[in-house]
Amino acid sequence: MDLMQSADQDAIQETVRSFLAKELPPDKVRALFDAESIAGLDHVWRQAGDLGFFGLGLSEDRGGSGFSLTEEMIVFNEVGRTLVPGPWLGSVLAAHSLNDDALRAQVLSGETPCAIVVAESEDSVTVADGRITVSIGRASDVEFASALLLFSGGSLWFVERDDDWTAGALRSFDPTRRVYSLHLDGARCRELCRGQAADQLLRRATILACAEAVGGIESTVEMSVEYCKVRTQFGQPIGSFQAVKHRCADMAVRAEVARSATIYATVCVRDGRDDAGYQLSTAKLLCTDAYLRNGADNIQNHGGMGFTWECDAHLYMKRAHGFDQTFGARVEHLDSLVTRLRAADG
Repeated sequence: MDLMQSADQDAIQETVRSFLAKELPPDKVRALFDAESIAGLDHVWRQAGDLGFFGLGLSEDRGGSGFSLTEEMIVFNEVGRTLVPGPWLGSVLAAHSLNDDALRAQVLSGETPCAIVVAESEDSVTVADGRITVSIGRASDVEFASALLLFSGGSLWFVERDDDWTAGALRSFDPTRRVYSLHLDGARCRELCRGQAADQLLRRATILACAEAVGGIESTVEMSVEYCKVRTQFGQPIGSFQAVKHRCADMAVRAEVARSATIYATVCVRDGRDDAGYQLSTAKLLCTDAYLRNGADNIQNHGGMGFTWECDAHLYMKRAHGFDQTFGARVEHLDSLVTRLRAADG
């Protein structure tokens, strides 16, 4: 099994990286912090659609590029490196789950951004006559979205945006990912799938979230290394000091572990292996641990400047905490691993 990137995958990575560097560089992302809305992403979304980012892993007969989950992982790795906002994950999942050719084409072109929302156990969901009523305590990316992908009770629902949506902005510690309370009062919906099919899409979403986290984890390593090369103390770069050097080395090891676990879990989910669930939980746990610890070490390596608003170090730390609560917190995945191991022991 060759887990190294191919020439095609290298080209995809370079295309996505160049696009994001041009359209959503750090200064533009920061400019969105204080903006009343992120509606200005419309042109970025359409350009991303033109480049085929949302249909990369979709078969050609459904309007995609004919690649796989592995190539989608590369896209989200780059999205995570730059902390760009927007419903990237929901749009990719919508392209996979929609059977309506016209609606899927709108998603692929960037005309219909879709946010992904997972209803918690305490969120009461009622569906009747093609209408859905639910209140979601926390939902991200819904402001810019034209539709929702709602996971609830083992089913996946597609919800079109209309006057039956009410989204209230909540205070969020992560300015790169806005959070809202969401209430749907009889909004039009359609069930896309349920049971195993919905579970497979949720696994795909978790893998891509891990890939996005890996991008952020690797960025914390690069930030620290570059800063430790130029910041001097006692007449020499702080990177020459053993304590700082070891901390950066530990960060690099954690990043490689998270990346390797995510790649292997991606292959397992892509190929439908029996241990896909186990590998997925392992990747989620390792990525969460690496992101939280690297985020903290990155701030420490930047010293007093690392605690300031102007330094981007705090943004990765905040994104790490958000990732920890996405698609299952650490305790849930640990419980899953323990259950699987006990079952294997008989």
